[in-house]
Amino acid sequence: MDGDPRADATEVMARWRRVERRTAHDPGSGLRLPDVTDATRADADVLAAAGHPHDAVHRYTHDGALAALRDAGRTWDLPGAAAAWTAGLWSAPWTWRSALTGHLLATTLPGHAYDPYPSGSPCRVCGAAAEGALAATAEHVLRLGGGAPIDGAVPEHALALAGLADLPRPEPTEHDRWTLRAVLTVLRALPPGTRYAAARTALTRARLLDTSAPHAYGAVLEELALVGAVAPTAHPGLAVRWSDYAERDRRPSVRVEVQAPLAWWSSSDGLREDVLEHVFTGFATGDVDLDGPRPTPEPARGATVVGALPARLRALDRTGRTTAVPRSVGDGPPAVGDVWAVRVPGDRWVTCRVAATDVAGGRPYAQVEMLAGVHDAFPAAADVDLRAQPRRDGRWHAWVHSLDRTPHVRRIAQGTAAPASPLPPATGAERHPAKALAHLAGWCWPELV
Repeated sequence: MDGDPRADATEVMARWRRVERRTAHDPGSGLRLPDVTDATRADADVLAAAGHPHDAVHRYTHDGALAALRDAGRTWDLPGAAAAWTAGLWSAPWTWRSALTGHLLATTLPGHAYDPYPSGSPCRVCGAAAEGALAATAEHVLRLGGGAPIDGAVPEHALALAGLADLPRPEPTEHDRWTLRAVLTVLRALPPGTRYAAARTALTRARLLDTSAPHAYGAVLEELALVGAVAPTAHPGLAVRWSDYAERDRRPSVRVEVQAPLAWWSSSDGLREDVLEHVFTGFATGDVDLDGPRPTPEPARGATVVGALPARLRALDRTGRTTAVPRSVGDGPPAVGDVWAVRVPGDRWVTCRVAATDVAGGRPYAQVEMLAGVHDAFPAAADVDLRAQPRRDGRWHAWVHSLDRTPHVRRIAQGTAAPASPLPPATGAERHPAKALAHLAGWCWPELV
């Protein structure tokens, strides 16, 4: 960690992404937590030093989560929370957007006893379970790269606000303020009758955040809806009145993936300009010229917490790993007897051998079978174990295409003998792209799933 809060947040996200590639069930919490190996021990150590251990668990009860949310949410006022939300569009980590939804939840949520659905969970009033557990570091990383908890989740909001409590509160930059107005401009310009998914697509195409991931723009839209700015009159958001979780969970059809208010909104409803004026007091919320000059972003595109993550992950993945193979292994299309290494979840590798080649639909395919052994580092030819690795129901093979053009798949040996096995050869096989091998390996090694 270098002391720059943005860089530190990116580092935590990158290290977590590496350790979460391999997880295991934790009986004590009922959660899946990272299963740290020699390859990811350094990542886990960095997380622990940053105060975010890979195996940290946050336990809560319904009443305790409500009390924690009220305490944390009431340390904010509405102008300060709106300013933090606006900064969280670009210059500050996205977790700061939890301040606005958390504050509104805390100040509107009525006192109540746990009132479960007939099935027993969650609470019909607030949506919290009677008791539960959260993977604390996973939640922290999710807030950094995903914004506020969806659906007004109470335990998640309480945990997010607790994590912000001792940090200097961000002030939105000129570019942050412009981004707020640009988001609203895109939503106001939608054709009549546009629903959630198409609105998210329009925001994604506008590239107003430092990412092109649709889920990031969907998060902004859901947060504005929970607040009440993107909401029909019949289904207002928290800035207008409290709505029980059971009310928010009612949707026009089972195909609608988001809760109210957004579930019921279309662009024909427009934006709640009164809510925008109330929540973003002191902020201009009128339209901007999306084709005109924009304020200079600070930090620059690609240098925000989320924007810098891909490059940092690539750098970490290159460190200490070699996938170089001797020239004698050759290149070109797969051939019978080739052995190929395949990177699988958990930063590990398995191997497969080509048993036959074929052409189908004008595309060359290789018939591959997994070989015994899971390797913690990129394997060399000497590491190859020429024994077939079966599934639980017998030997397995698949036809795959593009072996020689797939990332994280490398030929490491040629001209090997057929693998040994006491089982009869496999019969039949589906056809897949070679990129599916990392997933298909889970059929032969259940611990990789």
